[in-house]
Amino acid sequence: MKKNKRNFLIVATLLATFLLITWEIPSDLIETRMLAPSATFRNYLNEKGFYQFIEETGAGNLTRSGFSEDDETLGGPLLDDNQVVFEAQQQSPHYWRIDSKTYYSGSGWESPAPGNTRIDSYSGEEIDLVDTDYQAAFAEEEEINFNREVMDSYVPLPYGNKQIKLEEPSTELFVNQETQRVDFQNSEQSRSFQLAWQDFNYTLEELSDVSLTTPETAVDYLQLPEQLPQRVVDLAEELTAEEETLIGKVTAIEDYLKDSENFRYSKVDAGFPTENQDYVDHFLFDSQVGYCDNFSSAMVVMLRVVGIPARWSKGFSTGEKVKENQFVVRNSDAHSWAEVYFEGYGWLPFEATPTFSQPLQQTTTSSETTESSSSESTTTQETSDTTTEESSSTTEEDSSMISTSTTETPVNHRSFSISPVVKNALFILLFVISCGLIYILWRWYFYLYIFFLVKISQANILKVYPILLKKAEKFVFRASEQPLSHYAQFFEANYPEFQQTFVHLTSSYEQVLYGGKQEDKQSSGQLLLAVAWHLSQAKKRKKT
Repeated sequence: MKKNKRNFLIVATLLATFLLITWEIPSDLIETRMLAPSATFRNYLNEKGFYQFIEETGAGNLTRSGFSEDDETLGGPLLDDNQVVFEAQQQSPHYWRIDSKTYYSGSGWESPAPGNTRIDSYSGEEIDLVDTDYQAAFAEEEEINFNREVMDSYVPLPYGNKQIKLEEPSTELFVNQETQRVDFQNSEQSRSFQLAWQDFNYTLEELSDVSLTTPETAVDYLQLPEQLPQRVVDLAEELTAEEETLIGKVTAIEDYLKDSENFRYSKVDAGFPTENQDYVDHFLFDSQVGYCDNFSSAMVVMLRVVGIPARWSKGFSTGEKVKENQFVVRNSDAHSWAEVYFEGYGWLPFEATPTFSQPLQQTTTSSETTESSSSESTTTQETSDTTTEESSSTTEEDSSMISTSTTETPVNHRSFSISPVVKNALFILLFVISCGLIYILWRWYFYLYIFFLVKISQANILKVYPILLKKAEKFVFRASEQPLSHYAQFFEANYPEFQQTFVHLTSSYEQVLYGGKQEDKQSSGQLLLAVAWHLSQAKKRKKT
C-alpha cells in the first residue's frame, strides 16, 4: 500500500505539472510550432477530402467551403467540399464574382442596409449588365457557355460588361445596383445560359494617375467599428506612410499580406478570435494563420483605416481547367477578396491571399512588358503541394487557380531546396524515429545502463552485481538472511529462461567478494550483460 501511494503521488505530481505547463504556455505558440511544419501535408489531406470524411462520420463539426450568405461571424478551420457548383466553357480564366458586403462589425461582414440599395429587375432573351462606373477600355468580346450543377439563386459573373443570353425569355433577374449582385427570381430556372463578355482592360500605370475619391452613395465604405484596436490602425498607417499615390497605398497593404513571411496560409489551422476580440486584429497579430477571409478582411479594414473606400467581395476563384477551354468550379473554390474604388474605373479587385493570382491584376502592366514576355501563357494549378516550375517557389494552395498572364505580379519568391511535401514527410519520419528511440530508451534503459557500466565505465563485478540483485528482487522476493547462492537457485526456478546465468554470476561474485579470487573481466562482463538482458525482458509472475 505504501508503494502504491508513492506511485500515485508521483503520477499525480507529474500530471499536475503537465497541466500547469499547458495552462501557462500560450496556446498560439504551441500551435504554431507544432502545426506549421506539417501544414502543407494536412492541407493536402483537406483537399483530398480526408477531414470532410471525418466530419461526415461524426468525428467533427467544422465549416465546409462554399458560397455562404451568412458572414456575420468569421473564423475557425474550413473543410474542403469538392462538390461541383458549375462548369464554364471559355477562353480566359477569371474570378466569378457574386456579392460584396460593406459593414464590418469586428467579427464579420454584413450587407448594406436595404434602404441604401436599389434592386432592379430584368427579363428577356438578352439581358445587358453594364458597369457604368468603368470608363476605360475593354478587352475583346468573348463568349462563355455556363452550366449550373447547383441550382441556387445567385449568378456568378466575371468583371466587365456582360450580356446574359437566356433560353427561357420568361426568366427574371434581380440586380442589386450597389453590391452588383445578380439573382434569379426562381433558382430552378436556366440551368444553362450564355454570356457575351468584355473584360476590363486597364494598366497599373493608368491607376497611378487616379487620386483618392469617395463614391457618391449612401453606403459608408469607410465604416469601421469604434472598438477597432489601435495596433491595427498603427500598422495600416505604417505600411502606407511613404506611399504618395492611391494605387501605391493599396498595393503596399496588399503586398504586406500576400508576400510577408509573417503570415501562413492554411484552411485547417485557422483559429477563432477570443471572446470580444476583433477578427482582423486576432489574425494580424496573434494567429497570423488563415485563408482568404482572413487576408481579404484584413486588407479592407486597413484600407479603410487610411481613408481608402474599400469593400469585401466574394464568389469563386477561376476553378480547375479540366481540358481546353473547359473549367470546373467547386465549393472548394469559394473565395473572397478586396475591392477598391478608383474614380473612372469603379470597383476593382485586389488579391491579398498568398498563392492566389487575380487575373485582372496580372494583365495590368504596360504593353511593352507584355511584348517582352517570353511565354504567351502560364498555367498554375494551386494545390497544397505545388511547386511552380518558373519560380521554383513552393506555396500552400487553397484551390485550383488558372492564370493566362505573362506579366509580372507580386509573388512570394521564397525558395526551398525541396518541396514542402518532402520536407513534411521527412519531418513526420523524424518524429516517428524519435518516438521509436524514446520507446527503446524507456523499454531497454536498464540494459543500456548496465552496458554503459560494463563496456564504457569498465565497472567491476563488485559494483554491478548489487544493481542486478536489486533489480532481481523486484521479481522474486529475497529475505535479508537468505544466502545469495540459495536465492539465485530459487530465482532461476521461477525464471528458467535465464539458463543458469544468474547462478553462475552469483557464484563468480561470491568468489571475488569472499574468496579473494581475481575477477575474469571478459567472463564476468558476459555474465553481467546476459543477466541484465534477461532482467530487461522479464515480467512479473502472477502469484498462485
